[in-house]
Amino acid sequence: MSTYALLPVFYTLLGLIIGSFLNVCICRIPLRKSIVRPGSSCPQCGNPVKPYDNIPVISWLVLRGKCRFCKTPISIQYPFVELLAGLAFFACAYMWGFNAPTFVNSLFLVVIIMLVFIDYHHQILPNVLTIPGTVAGILLSQFQAFPVYLGVLEVKVASLLGFQELQDVFRVLPWLGSIIGALFGGGLLYFVASVYRMLRHRDGLGLGDVKMMMMVGAFLGFRLALLTIFAGAMLGTIAGLYMQFTGKANRFTPLAFGVFLGIGAVAALFFGLSFLEWYLG
Repeated sequence: MSTYALLPVFYTLLGLIIGSFLNVCICRIPLRKSIVRPGSSCPQCGNPVKPYDNIPVISWLVLRGKCRFCKTPISIQYPFVELLAGLAFFACAYMWGFNAPTFVNSLFLVVIIMLVFIDYHHQILPNVLTIPGTVAGILLSQFQAFPVYLGVLEVKVASLLGFQELQDVFRVLPWLGSIIGALFGGGLLYFVASVYRMLRHRDGLGLGDVKMMMMVGAFLGFRLALLTIFAGAMLGTIAGLYMQFTGKANRFTPLAFGVFLGIGAVAALFFGLSFLEWYLG
């Protein structure tokens, strides 16, 4: 087998390794702890995790999901996040090959994974992830896989800004498309949150959700950001109704909306353009 044929395997393994680091970030970022020092240790007995006990997925299986020293159960979230990151890297390599979009969207999915799990556990979406993520989405927009910037709106905005020559318009379109996507994604959710607060006199969405959608819009453009919000709202509604039906929550129980936005963003990334082409006929 050629080295090129093995690249997806190596890239998937890289995703698994990064997934192990994501577990550290998910645990420590909400607590505002360093993600570098100290090294990983058992939260129960405090013994450091040995390198051979830190092999993604395999170590958890070998240890049967328990600490080597005190036998305290290790959450299944650890191998799950590692597998999720590996699958994300494989999906990007499968979709776009070994080109710039693969690495751009792998970064996007890494941040989405962290946000989803942090929001699930703590119902917060840290600025330390969403704001740098938005900046990264804008800076890397020219390397994105799909034309997030090719549309009448973006061309008109370029013209209004004084870019008249065709080559100048196409040069600035990636940046404009990403910035418009960030403003639209965050702005639309902020508008919805403001209207909800005005009508119900309580918060329905947090600013963390707004900033998360700014990041999604920066990476995916405003069309797929809109699709992300629609999918997230639909999934959140279904989950909320299910929880009320089973008695696990009531209509006032807050939901971690970032979880559903994250799932919607992944769906929009891989299937959004195909869906829009089908829907628009």
